Amino acid sequence: MPRKSKPESVPSPGDTRDRLTDRKRAAIVQAAVEAFHTYGYYAASMDGIAKRASVSKRTLYNHFSSKEALFDAIVEELFTRVEQLPACEFDSTREIRGQLTELAHTEVNFFISEDVQALARAGLSRVLAEPEVGRQVDHRRLLRRVEIWFQEAQAAGVLIDADAETAALQFIGLLRTFAFWPMIVHGEAPPNEQEREAIVTSTVEMFLSRYAAR
Repeated sequence: MPRKSKPESVPSPGDTRDRLTDRKRAAIVQAAVEAFHTYGYYAASMDGIAKRASVSKRTLYNHFSSKEALFDAIVEELFTRVEQLPACEFDSTREIRGQLTELAHTEVNFFISEDVQALARAGLSRVLAEPEVGRQVDHRRLLRRVEIWFQEAQAAGVLIDADAETAALQFIGLLRTFAFWPMIVHGEAPPNEQEREAIVTSTVEMFLSRYAAR
């Protein structure tokens, strides 16, 4: 007797509504990113964002009560992208230079990605005008994965005992100087493969000259 095929699961109306809601929310955030980037945070309007997202004003306000709430969502999306980067764990069986090089390349590729550049520009359009807003953003979340890696390397004895947060900030800061800020501030093209290699190599050399255990 032939086996009966197992019936396929059918999404419930609630699941379908949830997915539609998530898509609308994502479209609104993307529209806000584009509007903040194009016009600046203050000149962008909620009406314009609703039109860009192809949603009604009522739908927009059901998701976000204000431009401040949209700004918070953009910042949170940037943090989410950081937390979705590949796992960053120190491996005591591998040579530290190679691990630092891989870590640096991951960070550089993240900085120069179009999505991250767009999110950063959208957020900066407000932060530059309101420094107190920038002070409220938990910037350590951008460093945390690198900071933990340094702590693990210190525990293994391959890096000197120093403040891991400061070391992480210096490491990321060197990379951003050449692979983030020129694009954000001066509108330069992202570094090509050869340029990225040079940025990473020099950063790793400088970092190890300061923090490698002797």
